[in-house]
Amino acid sequence: MDEMTRVRDFRADAPAPDRARLAPGRRRLLDAAERGARPRRLRADWRLAVAGAAVAVTAAAFAGSQLAGGGADTAAPPAASSIRSHVDLTDAATVLRHAADTVEQLPDPEPRDGQWTYIRTRQGATENGGRQEPSTQESWYRYDDPEFENWKEGDDHSPRERFRFLASLPDDPEKALARIRWFYPSDGGGEPSGDTVRESRDAHHYRAAGVLIKSYPMAHQGLARLYRALATVDGVEVVDHLVKDAAGRDAIALYFEDGEKGPAGFPETRDLLLIDPDTYTYLGTRSTVAEDFTEELPDGAVHELRKGQVLWDTAVLRTALVDAEGRRP
Repeated sequence: MDEMTRVRDFRADAPAPDRARLAPGRRRLLDAAERGARPRRLRADWRLAVAGAAVAVTAAAFAGSQLAGGGADTAAPPAASSIRSHVDLTDAATVLRHAADTVEQLPDPEPRDGQWTYIRTRQGATENGGRQEPSTQESWYRYDDPEFENWKEGDDHSPRERFRFLASLPDDPEKALARIRWFYPSDGGGEPSGDTVRESRDAHHYRAAGVLIKSYPMAHQGLARLYRALATVDGVEVVDHLVKDAAGRDAIALYFEDGEKGPAGFPETRDLLLIDPDTYTYLGTRSTVAEDFTEELPDGAVHELRKGQVLWDTAVLRTALVDAEGRRP
């Protein structure tokens, strides 16, 4: 029996909580969002990467801890200029095809077994007057980590596996998407439980592609094939203007729109994947409130979130391959 099935079976007989029982948890969740607080990191189960409105806020730390790349080895993503007449942000497919033509010209790093990936990120503050100040974090991940090469359910794969997988993607977009479904199965090979909503195939493609786009080290030819495949996926959209990431850099913002509503009692959110408008490599992530949200709790307290409000954002400042954990480039 796999791990996720055991977890589901363990709670199968638990009664569904009513609104009163959920209220304190929702209040803590919204308080955390308003303060810009981030929960403890979770194990890198890829299926949490874009899991919808109910967990968009609580998965903030996970999104920040995803392995991410920003261009050539040991180089920070270049700052973007504020005016780019050549960037057409009216159609996501056009953006992605142009991104593919650009990234396939970039050089690939040459990782070796035994190395570590170094990631420096910046966590931004919320826009609603929250008290959290922006912070910088450093992380090290083993390139050939055996814990993430055992193909257990929910495994996000090691940096080595992702690097090799991207390099092996076929040119044909349909075949590339089929390979992605194999690498990141939608339900871990099993059926979802009764309280789990099966996502559409397009949503699955976008969510899995988003994890791969964040990978470091990056096989850029494979990233180009991934972008061309993603350009064929319905529901992928682009914000019609450049946005600022947590480091103040201009960024192209991609997102997935399927019209689905999240669970009652939680704000609707939009999770943005931020791409550098020069190199078209990964810059960071952002979650914003998609619709105004107001809720009065049983104790009379009122929580309000406004459309466009930033719940959290993360920017990748530096990526590199180093020879030991704790070593900096």
